Amino acid sequence: MGENKTIKTGFCVAYDWKLLKKSIPRIYANSDIICLAIDINRKSWAGNKYDFDEDAFFNFVKEIDIERKIDIYQDNFSLDALDKRQNCNRHRALIAERMGAGGWHIQVDADEYFLNFEGFTEYLKHLNPNPLPTHKPLNVCCPFVPLIKKMDTGYLYVNFRDTLPEIIPIATNKPDYQRARQNGHFNKISDYYVIHETWARDEGELWYKINNWGHAAEELKENDKRLSYYNLWKSLDRNNYQYVSNFHPIIGRVWPALDFCESENIEEFIDRIPKPQFALSSFQLFLANNRNIARVKSVLNRVSAKIWKFQ
Repeated sequence: MGENKTIKTGFCVAYDWKLLKKSIPRIYANSDIICLAIDINRKSWAGNKYDFDEDAFFNFVKEIDIERKIDIYQDNFSLDALDKRQNCNRHRALIAERMGAGGWHIQVDADEYFLNFEGFTEYLKHLNPNPLPTHKPLNVCCPFVPLIKKMDTGYLYVNFRDTLPEIIPIATNKPDYQRARQNGHFNKISDYYVIHETWARDEGELWYKINNWGHAAEELKENDKRLSYYNLWKSLDRNNYQYVSNFHPIIGRVWPALDFCESENIEEFIDRIPKPQFALSSFQLFLANNRNIARVKSVLNRVSAKIWKFQ
C-alpha cells in the first residue's frame, strides 16, 4: 500500500493513544502515509489488557485525517510466546511490512513531538530522494529532550549540558527492528530535535508504562528495581531535582542532570524551553557521520580490545 511513497510514518498505538493528538499534527503534513498500528485485542506487549475509548480514538482519526493518508492497522501484536521486547520488535517490523518496501521508514512513538519534522524530511530527501531496498542500509537518528515529570507549574526535563544528547534512530531506508528502533545499520546523526514525554505522566500511567513497555523485558525486569526507581521519581519536586544526576533507569549517565521549565502544557514548554545547543560542531558532526571514518574507528577499537586482552 506504500508504493511510490517516500515518507512513511508509523506509530505503535496503545493505552496512551491520546498523546497522538500532540504528535500527529507535527508530522501529518509532511508524511505521505501514516500507519497507526494497534493490538486488535487491546493488549500491551506484556499481554495486559488496557482501557481504550474506541469512539474517541476513531473520531479523532476521522477529524484529523483530512487528506485520507492514515491507515489504521489492527493485528495481534501481543503474542504469549514472546516477551515485551520481542513483541515490541515484531510490532515495529509489521508496521514496516504494512507500509511496504522502499522509501524512508520513520517510526515515532505517541509521546514524541518533532520540533521541525518538515526540515527532517527534507534532510532525508537530500540524503536519498528515493530509497530502494537494494540501497546500502542507513539509519538517521535524532536528539531527544526527555520530559521527566509534570509539576503544577511546569516540567522537569533532562538537561544534557555540554554533552551529546540522547540519540535515537528514527528513520531508516531498510527497516530492521532488532531492539526497538535499533539495529546494526550505520547511524547518521541529525540535529533535528524531538521532545519525548517519556516519564511525564500521572503516577498510575507511569507505573503501568514501567511494567509494560519493551525495555521492561530486560532493563527493569526485577519488580524491586522498578518500584525503587518509581519511588525515586515520585519524590522529585521543584526544590530537590537539582540534586539528582545520572537519572536514566538503565545507563545513568545518559540523563546527566535535570532542569525545570515553567509551562502550563507541552506547547508552552516547547515555546519556552531554551533552544537546545547541539554538542557537536558541524565538523564533528561530519566526522561522526562519515562511514569510512567510522569503519576505521571500529577496526582500531577491535585491535585495542585484543591488545588489552593479552596484556
